[in-house]
Amino acid sequence: MIHTVFFDVGGTLVTGESTLKVIADRLDPKQSEPIFRYMVDRFMEIYLDENPPRFYSIKELLTLSTRLAAEEFGTPDLSHQTVEIYRWHHMNNDHLYDDTVATLENLKDKGLRLILISDADADVLEEQLRMFDILKYFDGTIISSHTKAYKPSDPVVRKALEYCNEPLSGILFVGDTIVDLKTAEKMKVRSALINRNGRFKYKADHQITHLNQIFDIIDNTI
Repeated sequence: MIHTVFFDVGGTLVTGESTLKVIADRLDPKQSEPIFRYMVDRFMEIYLDENPPRFYSIKELLTLSTRLAAEEFGTPDLSHQTVEIYRWHHMNNDHLYDDTVATLENLKDKGLRLILISDADADVLEEQLRMFDILKYFDGTIISSHTKAYKPSDPVVRKALEYCNEPLSGILFVGDTIVDLKTAEKMKVRSALINRNGRFKYKADHQITHLNQIFDIIDNTI
């Protein structure tokens, strides 16, 4: 029986254009695509390192990626504007998926514990989720800028397990990326890949295209 659901945020509950893409467009619209790909590569090199020499916040990763891209492509350096762009973009351009609020409300009505787990900077994320009025649905939050680590690193897994009541078979982790699935695997809990447009090829315990399919998982889990 499912008693606890972990939710990723970006791509799972909230959608919007990548901040890296927004910055790439500002650096040089004519070279936006190659700049964007370059920035993603630089960002991910550090983000995916589970044992970095130190923790880099999302703001720091964006700033570093912007500076390196400006040097590589000969554009004006907008790294001093990165924090402002990051905050403004997420507060003004992101939006909830149509199924988010109803799903969270129904899960709470069923008495399930909901835990938010996100790779983000807490000041921006929490402000955004209060604006969307969904932070109230969660019984706990795990945010990378608090844990000083990203999914699926051991510090995040240890923090997540603090919220895991027995049995672990009653815990469902819902996310849209490979790091979400790896985190669920390390936690030894069920994973549900939200694959809204069918482009992901990752393996998970459950594949869903709409959040309300979580209720099918709940109803069919003994």
